[in-house]
Amino acid sequence: MTSEIIFGEPHFDEEEEDRVLAVLRSGWIGQGPVVEEFERDLARYVGSRHAVAVSSCTAALELSLLAAGVGPGDEVITTALTFVATVNAIERVGAVPVLADIDALTLNLDVGDVEMSMTSRTRAVLPVHFGGLPADLASLDELTDRTGAFLIEDAAHAIGAISGGIRVGVPRSERNFICFSFYPNKNLASAEGGAIMSPTREITDRLHRLRLHGLDKDAWRRFSHVGEAVTLASEIGLKANWTDLQAAIAIAQLEKLEGFLAIREHIADLYDALIGVQVDGVALRSRPKAGLEARHALHLYQVRIEGGRERRDEILQRMRGAGVGVALHYLTIPEHPAFVGRWDRSFPHASRAADELLSLPIHPGMGDRDVERVVEVLFEAASAFTG
Repeated sequence: MTSEIIFGEPHFDEEEEDRVLAVLRSGWIGQGPVVEEFERDLARYVGSRHAVAVSSCTAALELSLLAAGVGPGDEVITTALTFVATVNAIERVGAVPVLADIDALTLNLDVGDVEMSMTSRTRAVLPVHFGGLPADLASLDELTDRTGAFLIEDAAHAIGAISGGIRVGVPRSERNFICFSFYPNKNLASAEGGAIMSPTREITDRLHRLRLHGLDKDAWRRFSHVGEAVTLASEIGLKANWTDLQAAIAIAQLEKLEGFLAIREHIADLYDALIGVQVDGVALRSRPKAGLEARHALHLYQVRIEGGRERRDEILQRMRGAGVGVALHYLTIPEHPAFVGRWDRSFPHASRAADELLSLPIHPGMGDRDVERVVEVLFEAASAFTG
């Protein structure tokens, strides 16, 4: 076996170490001034006014749904091709997830199918910016404006992405929330974490309460402000706050994010060039050229393996056996045991994508030789399969 090429690996250096050490030495490691600093920095980077840091993107989705008033009896339309957390958040607030199919080219929600799936009970639409490619936000904005539904974006893959000249993360109405992830393999990595880009000051204040038991002030404010020792629960909330330790890592990562994105774009361009020349039976996926109007965040670099799931899975196992950390994103939601039999329709584009997609390693720690090695192993695995 050759040395392993990791699928997704965070890139840290002395800056993250120094910031974490400073937090440890400060004596305050929970939610406090460093979380607030990160929220300001993130809002400035995105170009938004309000950011609320939370414990995960899953928590961000759940809190956004709660802040939108989504609950029992409501329907939320989302994609059939996503990580289970997207649907779990809908279930957790007591709403009914309604699945729609994807566009075969972009892998994002098919807006026409969303519209056909809407009923009088539709309270929100929850698109996923799949792999880092923004969904069709212009069409989704028009649809949700017309119907009065909330638009809650799962942007776990998409920090740094641009759609219509605007960074993903800028709320475009008072019914629009955007949720980011800072999981260790994401473009901006921390130990864990997420954030909600909130549309108004009023909603932001409520999200601050909801992320910490519904309390009107957190521990940092209680202990750092004279006369604020009493804490009152004004509503029922979650335990979904973040910590200064995690925020310290994320601040350093945010400063490097544009550089990380440039590396991802270079890796993707090199994959395109090498795979397009060398590998039969493996189809490239199109993406917009990075610029001021559009940008794919490239959390995932995926190819389609022609021949279906059996061939794709065999290639995956051969590549892992050769030390290359490839991955699958994702099964369709109805394939999971927890959701079998829940929907009485098919999702042909999502099903085909789940059968054919293979995710290749892409992260800032990779060099050109790593990319060349991945393609060599892909070529060998694709050529060896005889099924």
